[in-house]
Amino acid sequence: MKYIAILNGKEIAVEITREKSRYCLTIENKSFTVDAFRPRSQSIAMLIEGRSHEVGLEKKNGNLFTVYLFNGTIDLQLIDAKKFQAAESVRPAGASGPLKIQAPMPGKIVKVSVQEKSAVREGDSLLIMEAMKMQNELKAPKSGTVSRIHVREGEPVSLSQTLMILE
Repeated sequence: MKYIAILNGKEIAVEITREKSRYCLTIENKSFTVDAFRPRSQSIAMLIEGRSHEVGLEKKNGNLFTVYLFNGTIDLQLIDAKKFQAAESVRPAGASGPLKIQAPMPGKIVKVSVQEKSAVREGDSLLIMEAMKMQNELKAPKSGTVSRIHVREGEPVSLSQTLMILE
């Protein structure tokens, strides 16, 4: 199964396949064979290229995880690659006609930078949303007019939720 992992705002392609009792993990075109099992409900013990590792794993909300490593923790969002690509597909360059601007990930609207009937140019800021403690600016994928805004500041949003319509 293919995923997009978002770590510190960076999108990383991940593919996990199972081969008998082992997993094949491919991270950005580098593959590893992994033997893994769960000694406890919130940890995973792994043998990767002859080295053993144990990490803690806490599922926080939806596809958000906190991974506990020996030297600290990381927050990670893991999104099915097909859903991620569907959300990304609303950003085609040079698109014509009405365009849904959808949430690329679950989060919270921090700021709406435009109003309905506002004229925008390609690259103008439409809104800022917060996800995984990071603020992400969504920019206009094309020039046009904002015909409808479906969200307000402070409102939580889910993956692929329509945020506004740009014509």
